[in-house]
Amino acid sequence: MTRSLVYIGLLIATMATADARPKSAEPKCKSGPVDLVFIIDGSRSVRPHEFETMRKFMIDIINELDIGLETTRVGVVQYSSQVQNVFSLKSFSKPARMVQAINEIIPLAQGTMTGLAIRYAMNVAFSPEEGARRNVPHVAVIVTDGRPQDRVAEVAAAARETGIEIYAIGVARADMTSLRAMASPPFEDHVFHVESFDLIHQFGLQFQDKLCGMDLCIESDHGCDHICESSPGSYQCLCLPGYTLNEDGKTCTPIDLCAEQKHDCQQICIASPGSFMCDCHTGYTLNDDKKTCKMIDYCSFGNDSCEHQCVSVLNGFNCKCSEGYTLNDDLKTCTMIDYCSFGNDSCEHECVSIPQSFYCLCRDGYTLNEDETSCTMIDYCSFGNDSCEHQCVSVLNGFNCQCNEGYSLNDDLKTCTMIDYCSFGNDSCEHQCVSVLSGFYCQCNEGYSLNDDKKTCTMIDYCSFGNDSCEHQCVSVLNGFHCQCNEGYSLNDDKKTCTMIDYCSFGNDSCEHQCVSVLKGFHCQCNDGYSLNDDKKTCTMIDFCSFGNDSCEHQCVSILKGFYCQCNEGYSLNDDKKTCTMIDYCSFGNDSCKHQCVSVLKGFYCQCNDGYTLNDDKKTCTMIDYCSFGNHSCDHKCVGVLNGFYCICNEGYTLQKNGKTCQSDNLCNTVEHGCEYQCVSTPGSYHCICPEGHVLQDDGKTCGTCRSSNIDLVLLIDGSKSVRPNNFELVKQFVNQVVDQLDVSPKGTRVGLVQYSSRVRTEFPLSMYQTKEEIKKAVMNVEYMEKGTMTGLALKHMVENSFSETEGARPANKNIPRVGLVFTDGRSQDDITEWAKKAKEAGITMYAVGVGKAIEDELRVIASDPVEKHFFYSADFTAISQIAENLKLNVCAAESQGEIEVKDPCACESLVEFQQATISTLDQLNQKLSAMTKRLEVLENQLLTK
Repeated sequence: MTRSLVYIGLLIATMATADARPKSAEPKCKSGPVDLVFIIDGSRSVRPHEFETMRKFMIDIINELDIGLETTRVGVVQYSSQVQNVFSLKSFSKPARMVQAINEIIPLAQGTMTGLAIRYAMNVAFSPEEGARRNVPHVAVIVTDGRPQDRVAEVAAAARETGIEIYAIGVARADMTSLRAMASPPFEDHVFHVESFDLIHQFGLQFQDKLCGMDLCIESDHGCDHICESSPGSYQCLCLPGYTLNEDGKTCTPIDLCAEQKHDCQQICIASPGSFMCDCHTGYTLNDDKKTCKMIDYCSFGNDSCEHQCVSVLNGFNCKCSEGYTLNDDLKTCTMIDYCSFGNDSCEHECVSIPQSFYCLCRDGYTLNEDETSCTMIDYCSFGNDSCEHQCVSVLNGFNCQCNEGYSLNDDLKTCTMIDYCSFGNDSCEHQCVSVLSGFYCQCNEGYSLNDDKKTCTMIDYCSFGNDSCEHQCVSVLNGFHCQCNEGYSLNDDKKTCTMIDYCSFGNDSCEHQCVSVLKGFHCQCNDGYSLNDDKKTCTMIDFCSFGNDSCEHQCVSILKGFYCQCNEGYSLNDDKKTCTMIDYCSFGNDSCKHQCVSVLKGFYCQCNDGYTLNDDKKTCTMIDYCSFGNHSCDHKCVGVLNGFYCICNEGYTLQKNGKTCQSDNLCNTVEHGCEYQCVSTPGSYHCICPEGHVLQDDGKTCGTCRSSNIDLVLLIDGSKSVRPNNFELVKQFVNQVVDQLDVSPKGTRVGLVQYSSRVRTEFPLSMYQTKEEIKKAVMNVEYMEKGTMTGLALKHMVENSFSETEGARPANKNIPRVGLVFTDGRSQDDITEWAKKAKEAGITMYAVGVGKAIEDELRVIASDPVEKHFFYSADFTAISQIAENLKLNVCAAESQGEIEVKDPCACESLVEFQQATISTLDQLNQKLSAMTKRLEVLENQLLTK
């Protein structure tokens, strides 16, 4: 740890004093070997000027180090949403090469994936392949200004376990919790936080004096286990507090006061080097004297869960109920003891529990006796039963009148009438009921005898007297008997003997073929060659084809007791009586077909040879005229031949290589070229040209010019640090390329130029220069500002100052278009929305040109509608010349009618211009007339040919 602190102290101390002390040729701190990797935040939240401060921070540290392959090696990693290896530990051995590489770093300007960067440093930057050395301190310095967007604690811990010592430097918005999660302990030596990047150098001041002094312990720790202490010309090893130096004078052993019984702990002693602390067994807590223990009173934490009482025990508590209650199964709530449940035999009716006892209670209609346990029903008859004719019977809660045996109580519930037992229902008597006092007896009808049960009757069985005369069954009837046959038989006329019934004789219409009688019914039977259907009545001829007719190629026809094969229509049966052959109608004589006869099922048709078509008579053939289909794109004439055609051209035209189109020697005279000024023929083509001073438009036919219109144009160019000097020169060339397309004059177009970075500077206003040459020279003399990117501030300056009449903008009533052009290469560091909107509301047509890391959403906010015509972007500066060309056309198209200089129509120059324009127009009309004449001749020839 001492060695690592020395190394990083050297880095930080030299950095901290870099600005305060004069530079020297030799490093201020001569360190031992160390591998140092800077991990720098390149996210979009780091402003350009802040990133420059970070560059200077790294360069100042490197300039104070003893750089070399055998001494200090340095690597740099930049991160945002991705990780960039700027240069590795093995890349450079000279500070100058490192400084050059650091100055060429371009910020990634994306997210803040700090955990990803730490993992890269652990797995790649500090690997032997990238130049990391064994047995040499590995030190990482992380510089960030924000909260990580990924997890850092786990990966930082893993990096520290591999031996990497991590210093975390947070600036401004950096999260201190995240810094402590990344850094090595102790945090007071490895975590630093400053308010801004300008103060980043101050964090190393505390290490300067302590770590930069030269002593014998810097070069080596001399095998000291804990501390190497220098003295003039010598050193000694010391141990940390709580340790004792061993006899070898270098290693240390922790002092264990517990093992030496140098403590007064009541229960447990926990040793630490040179000290101890007391602890208690489970269920006990340490008293205020930090030595003795007492049992934990769990009830004191709140015994709300106990319904009655809480009783503390070791490692917990028990619930207890008040007297007269018992603890429930949940061991918390209580229920009153039900003394009645123990056995309430002494209570005749009901037992009522009360706390610690019970009492007896009688049901309604009863009264408790003097023994307070038994009950007696209240006797209501004893109160006076005079109203009952026969007897009074006490019942619960009242009394009833009751009649003597053989009588029934009347509806008044008091008087009595003898009971007519037969009237209750003589269901028990099968035939007749005869009532008597207190009962009844049963009597049978004539022809029946009373059974032994004295209730039911049995008809007299005359068959039992002897039924020999019946062949099958004798059936007794009232006062006699008759004979009956078994099922399936009928009684003969003698009323005694039986004959089996012939069911088929009743009519066998339901059987399709034959009916066969059987006992109790009949069944149907089919003739030979037929099978009985599922309805057991009808018959179906046996389908011998269904048994497998594979031998028939087409159809199998079943017949009685067999089958035969049959062919489909248009086929004939072969000699094998199984297979079929299609009838060849052409073989009967095809003389009617001129070329070919083709047999088909049930007939034939005629077919022509290749290159011919069948006539309407469907027999004869005519050669196909391919030209008649629509001369197959022949420009002039089509000539038909067998199986094809070829094209020929009219006189004065040449057939082209495609063999179809014809081209005149002078296309301008034969086509509607639409050229506004002049058509120029070329071999196989033509093009339009414009008079001098005019520009051919996008349609390739009309002419236009920017030089005849007047605008007030102000260009806002980005002079921030990220542009770089060489690219700024390209920006100035871009501005001059735009100026070249304009008619610059006091009454024509006026141009102003504004440069912005962290501030805004008017390079020249609209009123300063009156010629293109003056403007272009002034543009090339503009000096690069090299700071931040305050685009919103520049827009505000343009609206409030650049288009004011004071700086040369012409009054609004002159209707001179006002055009603003913003050129930028990155994200604005202030808000642009407000002043971009105000610029357009002020009538300024806004163009936005972005290069490199310019933000498309910001460019679209700046640009006027339609955005697609006012917004341009290129990935690098080398393509901005093409943007200037495209921009020129759009600016021309956007110009409205402003104040235009009116020329004297009678002046000589005006008359000459008018004469030239008139002659040119007449020439164009003559050319068009000649072309139309030739076209009419071609059409006439085509009609005559047809």
